[in-house]
Amino acid sequence: LDPTCAMCAWGEAWALGPNLNGGGNDDDSQTAALKAAREARRMARGATPMQRQMMDALIQRYSGNKDTRAGRFARTMDRIARRNPQDVTVAAVTADAWMLKADEWWDKDGKAADPGITRAMEILERTLVQAPNDPGAIHLYIHLTEWSDDPHKAIPYGERLALLAPGASHLVHMPSHTFYRVGRYRDAMMSNVNAVALDQRYDELARPPGGVKGMPLHGHNIHFGMGGALMSGGAEQGLMLADRFLTVLGDDPRMDSPWPQAMANNAYALYGRYGTPAQIAALAEPPEGRPIQRAGWRYARGEAAARAGDAAAVRAEAAAIAALRVGLPTEGAAAMGSQFTEVFQRVLEGRAAMIDGDWDAAAEAYAAAARIQGEGSEGGDPPIIWFPTRRSLAAALLMKGDAAGAKAKIVELLEDWPNDPYSYFVLAEAETALGDTAAAAEARRHSRVEWIGGAMDLKLA
Repeated sequence: LDPTCAMCAWGEAWALGPNLNGGGNDDDSQTAALKAAREARRMARGATPMQRQMMDALIQRYSGNKDTRAGRFARTMDRIARRNPQDVTVAAVTADAWMLKADEWWDKDGKAADPGITRAMEILERTLVQAPNDPGAIHLYIHLTEWSDDPHKAIPYGERLALLAPGASHLVHMPSHTFYRVGRYRDAMMSNVNAVALDQRYDELARPPGGVKGMPLHGHNIHFGMGGALMSGGAEQGLMLADRFLTVLGDDPRMDSPWPQAMANNAYALYGRYGTPAQIAALAEPPEGRPIQRAGWRYARGEAAARAGDAAAVRAEAAAIAALRVGLPTEGAAAMGSQFTEVFQRVLEGRAAMIDGDWDAAAEAYAAAARIQGEGSEGGDPPIIWFPTRRSLAAALLMKGDAAGAKAKIVELLEDWPNDPYSYFVLAEAETALGDTAAAAEARRHSRVEWIGGAMDLKLA
């Protein structure tokens, strides 16, 4: 950095601190950030009054009582932003500060759960009127609106962000947060196919330490792309991403932790839903010490067997998952692994029952899966359980003669999983059974909007 550039040091200090993607909260980062902030203040002789105020605000961010740092920084930046409403950078830093201060952004109805979130929304929406092509403001706005009651507001900004920053992997990825939430699953997939390609290109050109595997958000890009592919039937792109996930991250020590193992399930789900028998047979069995990943591997084999109509093989994989679950924690935060794997065990039990024509058993298994999924959260970016198991339950209800119940279940879940093609397929079949041909045709039309896969099957819904 220029040794006389105070705002360069300010930027370094700000970047070393907390950010929306995690990191910057540990003592070492905060100490380094405070040192850089004080260095900026030392070089402030030629700075403007506003810049001096920003330096003082940043020193507050990293000093004093840890519990009040975030609030002091947000309030101080807010005063600067109010005095300088035309400054887009100050606005973005201020909105970011309010977002980081809030423990919860939105309540269960998508309404602001913290006054700072209301203020951040005001700042960003005013800024985007002034500067609709500002990548920083768009990035924050996509994050902020994703779980609000109206994620659609970010669509026009998400649609242009990749064009504004075509070489920045994370910004090419970011629109997928909006696209997935509003049911544009193909676009969510392709945003991340492109982001993954940029990660690879960056690795080739820059040779960063740790390579592409060391890029903090590379796995997130792959995971999100796989989620979009699963929901849209994107077999070709999805299998490419699945192969990359297992190749790049499969032997990474980070996979010993529960969360990355759960992320790997999207890769296994893609093989299960779309892989050839040869590809399924070639999937390496994960190590003994990774029970959640091993359950994902079993799930892939079970879904593939369901496609082949082999109920006995599906049941064998469900039983293997049940055996893997025996040693998993069932209480506290660590219970995620047990709940997550049980969902896929119950899904496979439902698949086997559907093949056998035992609609009652299928409905019971799928209802158990849906109950467990609903006890947690069907949300996420993307959801850790790749599809709404309520649609499987709806298919079973339809097969057992309860078309009205199936329709009600689909209408309910489409509130949370908008435009899900497979759910619209089930709805079309339910409307047909109810004798409403016009509604069936409309649902069938909806099922084709986001679907690029092959023929759908109620037994695999």
